[in-house]
Parts: sequence; structure tokens; C-alpha cells
Amino acid sequence: MPNLFDNLNKRGLIKWGGKQSSDYGIVVQDCPAFDKPRRKQTVFNVAGRNGSVLFQEDAFEDTTRSYNIWIDEQTEEDSGGTETGRLDQRVADFTAWLYSVKGYQELSDNFEPDYYRLAYYSGGNDVSNELIMYGKSTLTFTCRPERFLKSGKTPVTVTNGATMVNPTLFVAKPLIHIEGTGTVIVEINGVGIVATVSDYINIDCERMNAYRLPSENMNEYIQGTFPTLKSGSNTIAITGTTTLVQITPNYFTI
Repeated sequence: MPNLFDNLNKRGLIKWGGKQSSDYGIVVQDCPAFDKPRRKQTVFNVAGRNGSVLFQEDAFEDTTRSYNIWIDEQTEEDSGGTETGRLDQRVADFTAWLYSVKGYQELSDNFEPDYYRLAYYSGGNDVSNELIMYGKSTLTFTCRPERFLKSGKTPVTVTNGATMVNPTLFVAKPLIHIEGTGTVIVEINGVGIVATVSDYINIDCERMNAYRLPSENMNEYIQGTFPTLKSGSNTIAITGTTTLVQITPNYFTI
């Protein structure tokens, strides 16, 4: 007999922390709301002056993404035919998935297939028990404000004079990978970082950090300003002896 939830599960899929909701018999009931972040800003009221004095930052607050879900009991087919399903075991398994992962992880779903978020799970959800056959709950993730373009995760090999086009209206902070020797300068729109390279170095413009894998700090080997990718066309200039320069743009929107 086909499982009632098989077709429903095609409506939504959550991927987070390296695993996905369908692995735990989770059915995403409906499309989540498009929660948007608030801009970080301060409003000052001045006596005797009309209106307010507004200070707005180029930064946004965290937001949330919530999913209404069903969890169906495990079937004999799911468990290899060795025993019938147990709803409590399904709930325990998916809860272990959510609670065993710490910190920000990539969160994506098939409602916005071109984007991913960085999100963490705080917990505290309750799962209703519907006749010991299925459970209902709402999973809420706390997300950084950015919706990152999946296309922006791909490293782009660049040479001197190359251009990169940021398709969004927001300034992106790239990851720059340099392979070469000696002093290398990478500039984007005239803003440059100077690196002393012996074999390779990674420069993370978001975290303002230079490193070599897995965790070697290389900040003493760089100086200058961390470059960014403005909306639209960006010109790349490279000076020095390099065998490879790659830029992972990290494009995002809100």
C-alpha cells in the first residue's frame, strides 16, 4: 500500500547541517513565509526639531525561517521489513539531527532553489501526537539576513584585467585564493590587498582573515584593504607572480 505522505513530501524539502528532512520522514506542509530582516538603525528625536534624525547602517538584523511539518510513522518498507514503524523513534531521530549540529550551517529548501542561508537551530519545538500515527510541529531556524546565491559559491578563476559582474544590489565580500610566490597584489576597482605568498593563501574579506587550511593563521602576511564586489561590473587587477587566482564572490540579496 503506498504511503499517504509520499506525494506530499514532494511539496517541500529542507537541507541543513549536511542532511535533509526526507531522511527523517518529514513532510513540509506548505511554503514558508518570506521573512525579511530589519535594517540596523538608530532614530534620534531632537527637541524643537521636526521629524527625527536617522542613522542607518549598511547592515541588517537576523531573521527567521519557519517550516510547518508533519512526521509520519516509520513503515515496514522504511525499516527494511524487520519491524513496524514507531513515531516516537522518528521524532527522536529528527530531533537528534537538529540538536547534534552547532553553529551556523547552510540552510536551503526547494521553495527558493537558487538561494541558501546561514542558519542555526535553537530548539524548543514541540511535536504534537496525532493518534500515534503522525506528528505536527513548526521548525524555526534563526538566519543571518543574507540570502546567498548558490551561483556565488563557485570559485571564478581570474587574471589581470578580468571583470566580474555582481548581479545583486548589495556589496559582496569575496573569498580570494592566491597561488604563487613573493608579493602579490589583488585589486578590485582599485581597492587592493597585498599578500606575501610562499605557496598559497586564502583571504576571507567577510571575516577579514587570511589563512591556510586547515587552520593556519596568515594575517601577518597581508596588508591593505579587503576588497569588495559592488553591484554591477567590477574590474580585477593582479600584480606579482601567480599561478592561480580564484575569487569566490559570495553574492547575496535580502
